[in-house]
Amino acid sequence: MSIQVADDKKIIIKVPLGTPTFLAENFIREKKDWITKQLEKVEKQSELADSMGPLTDEDIRQIKKKARVVIPQRVEYYAKLAGISYNKIFIRLQKSRWGSCSVDGNLNFNCLLVLMPPEILDSVVVHELCHRRHMNHSKEFYDEVLRIFPDYKRCNKWLKQNGGVYFKRIEK
Repeated sequence: MSIQVADDKKIIIKVPLGTPTFLAENFIREKKDWITKQLEKVEKQSELADSMGPLTDEDIRQIKKKARVVIPQRVEYYAKLAGISYNKIFIRLQKSRWGSCSVDGNLNFNCLLVLMPPEILDSVVVHELCHRRHMNHSKEFYDEVLRIFPDYKRCNKWLKQNGGVYFKRIEK
């Protein structure tokens, strides 16, 4: 069973087919505090995004322009540092992910990363580059990430706590 709190504050409960209702209800009751915290987080992110204002089409053009320069530089730096090769780099405006790595070695990054502190961008770059060696999220993968970027856990936590604000600015 799993629970997800969406950005629109909808609570999504997933249970295996045939699960008795009382078990699902008990699960929800057990997760009440977690649900409340998630709802508060979504509310705070919405308030912060509102205070920052929505990104206009022109803002997004400028962000993409900057990202096409900055992100490849950071990828090249960490690829050389770690001895990792890659194929192509794609920069897009995405509404739900910061980066990805394809089996062909293509790296995809969200242009909004350039709005964040530089170390957050770097942590995503290293994460995606490490998928060139480990196409999973195994212990070996994270050991590799931490070897290259020791501050990864702090940056990843920051991204989880604050990243939603950036997504909300493009939803307006």
